[in-house]
Amino acid sequence: MKDYVAEFQSRLAEIDADSRSVNIINAGVMNHGKSSLLNSLMDAEIFEVQDIRQTVENKTECWFDDVYLTDTPGLAAEEIDDAAAFAAYRRANFIMFVHKTEVGELHKNEIDAINKIKSFFEDDDFFWRHFCLVLTSLDAYAKDTASLNAIREKSLTDIQTNCGGADFPVFIVSNTRYKKGLDENKPKLVELSGIPELKGYLQQNIPAWRGENLDIRAMRITSEKNSFIEMLGTERQNLQDTIARKTADLERQQGHFINELEAAVSQYYSDDEEYDEKNNRLEEMREELEDLRREWRNDRANYDD
Repeated sequence: MKDYVAEFQSRLAEIDADSRSVNIINAGVMNHGKSSLLNSLMDAEIFEVQDIRQTVENKTECWFDDVYLTDTPGLAAEEIDDAAAFAAYRRANFIMFVHKTEVGELHKNEIDAINKIKSFFEDDDFFWRHFCLVLTSLDAYAKDTASLNAIREKSLTDIQTNCGGADFPVFIVSNTRYKKGLDENKPKLVELSGIPELKGYLQQNIPAWRGENLDIRAMRITSEKNSFIEMLGTERQNLQDTIARKTADLERQQGHFINELEAAVSQYYSDDEEYDEKNNRLEEMREELEDLRREWRNDRANYDD
């Protein structure tokens, strides 16, 4: 049986460590610009960016002081990647959900992912106050703002309808435009990338998130406690099922043994009765033989006379 006490104590130690920092976590499906977004925030190429799946486990880097940015695997890329991402969401002070506008509106798997992430927070209102939607690929709609706004509004409607979320910030950014503005020293291009607005929002709220860490710690401890209670309940039920199954098997074997034993005893008595019958018949035949011998002796005696 697992050592649940030791595992729970290990989780508590992790929660205590996390409560001493501010953790900003990205989320979203693969190749939607999550890693590029973090590179823009850090003004450095820290997180790998390629068309193929690069992030297969959480990667955390210090942004400044006690503030950390975490790049998670793309949701639904691999089951093990989802597990890694889920572990990061549990310790998040803030979630940035990244969606590439070039693919249109939010897809069902993204809506499902938002609901899954929300489930890691004890309070829905708390979650939505620590969540933002980041729409990437702004450049693709440079001459078609109507379509971009339509995607934005449809995404907000879908999130509100299917996830219950509203009044959370939405940022539309271009990582390409931001990097080009920095490389070519074009402040206007940097400003139009939307990255400074996102940076400003995060930095403005970090002191408040830092102050909430004790509340987050309490929520995470409650969540872990409930999770362990559920696991213990499942373990208990599994043990009870195993005991019941083994008891049923034992009773079945016992019944089979008793039936075989009764059959053997019955056969024994049957054989014993048959033996008695044969033995009685043998005695009768001996007596008949003796009668025949007496008759023969008598007949011989009469013949001799």
